[in-house]
Amino acid sequence: MNNEKDILSGLQIGADEYVVKPFNIGILKANVANLLANRALLRSKFANLDLNDEENDEDCINCSQDIDWKFIANVKKNVEDNIDNPALTVDVLCSLMGMSRTSFYNKLRALTDQAPGDYIRLIRLKRAVQLLKEDTHSITEIAEMTGFSDAKYFREVFKKHFNVSPSQYGKEKKTASKEGGEKKE
Repeated sequence: MNNEKDILSGLQIGADEYVVKPFNIGILKANVANLLANRALLRSKFANLDLNDEENDEDCINCSQDIDWKFIANVKKNVEDNIDNPALTVDVLCSLMGMSRTSFYNKLRALTDQAPGDYIRLIRLKRAVQLLKEDTHSITEIAEMTGFSDAKYFREVFKKHFNVSPSQYGKEKKTASKEGGEKKE
C-alpha cells in the first residue's frame, strides 16, 4: 500500500494528503498546519460573498483545480442557474449536487462557515445588487428575478443585510454613478 501508484491514485481522487508509515512527525504537523491554513483561506473567501466584487467569480474559475473550490463553484452555478425559482430550496440544491442533505450541509458549512439556506440567500442578494445597479427593473421584478416569491420579504431580507432598502440602495448607486460620470468630465 505504500507504493507510488497508490499515493498518486489517492491524491488524484481528491485526498489532501497521503501519509505513509513510518512518517516524520514534523512533516505531519507541517502538513496539518498547511491544510488548516488552506481551509481558513477557503472559508474566508466564500464565507461572505462580497456582493460588490464582480471579480469574485473570476477568482473561483482560476482556482477550480482544487476540489473544494470546484465544489463551491458548482454550488454557485446551480443556484445561479435556478436563481429565479422560488422553489429552489436546500433539498433541491442537494439533489442537483447529488449529495445527501447532511453531507452537503457539513461540507458547505466547513468551507463557508454558513448554512446552505444563508448561502443561497447571499447569492440571490448578489444578483439583486447587480440588477439594482442596472436600474432597468422595478423592485418587484428584481424580487421575482432573484427567486423571492414575495417583494415584501425581499425588501426585509435586503434591508437586514445592507441596512438600507433596495429602492434606497438603487438610488444611492444611481447618484454615485452620476457623480462619478460628472467627475470624469
